[in-house]
Amino acid sequence: MRIKNIVKVMNFHALLHIDAARRMTEKYIRMESEVQKIIDIIVNNRNFILDKIALNPSENAPELNIYIGSDYSFCGGLNKQVLNAMLKDTDADKITVGRKMRVSNLPGLKLAMTKEEFDENYDEVEALLEDSVFKLRHSSINVIYNHYYNAGRIALRRRKVFPIPFASDPEGYTEDFVVEGNMDTLLRRLTSTYASYEVKISSVNSFAAENIMRQEATTESLKKIDEIEEEELRVQRKEDRLRAFARAQDGYVKKIAYGGVKL
Repeated sequence: MRIKNIVKVMNFHALLHIDAARRMTEKYIRMESEVQKIIDIIVNNRNFILDKIALNPSENAPELNIYIGSDYSFCGGLNKQVLNAMLKDTDADKITVGRKMRVSNLPGLKLAMTKEEFDENYDEVEALLEDSVFKLRHSSINVIYNHYYNAGRIALRRRKVFPIPFASDPEGYTEDFVVEGNMDTLLRRLTSTYASYEVKISSVNSFAAENIMRQEATTESLKKIDEIEEEELRVQRKEDRLRAFARAQDGYVKKIAYGGVKL
């Protein structure tokens, strides 16, 4: 009974976390969308002469990949997919998130964090992203994680967060303005911020996916526990009936032995 109560609590918490992750994702998507709009306005402003190289890193540079797994149990299948993808990317620089993502002597490892450390010390990830964008150290920055599409669909996703896509119709932009300062630096900083929001969105989405798996696993566990309890109850009732029959039989035999029953 104690185990069942623990599993019920885990199941309930998983459901709460899914809802919280959905709300958090919506918040980051709104922020990311606003940053991208500002970037598009700057890039398509006819008054600016921008350093386009700042937006196009060399294809010969290595990739920077961020692999997001989980810290806790009931997510073995999801973690295995991310791990397999990570082990195949032998030439990429790597950031790993989650206790289950730790691999000894991992080539290209730049930073390894638990989920808790990722949430509490995200400035370390932001610093690496900013350094990559400003100095064009990587040909691309990608996040590899399990994407939550809906309750019935979770799939491994490789999400490119840099270089970022720009508006395909620059003619639609009429916000031409002039500013003081270095617009190239501002553009790099905004690009770094955009990439940071994309990583956050991926992390929260991964959290929703792992809690879907945890909720399904705990629901299945509760069903198994109910089946075990039903079987134990059936066996117990059968044993109770056999004991009751044995007592009745024993009493009947004693009555015969002492002449209390006439045959």
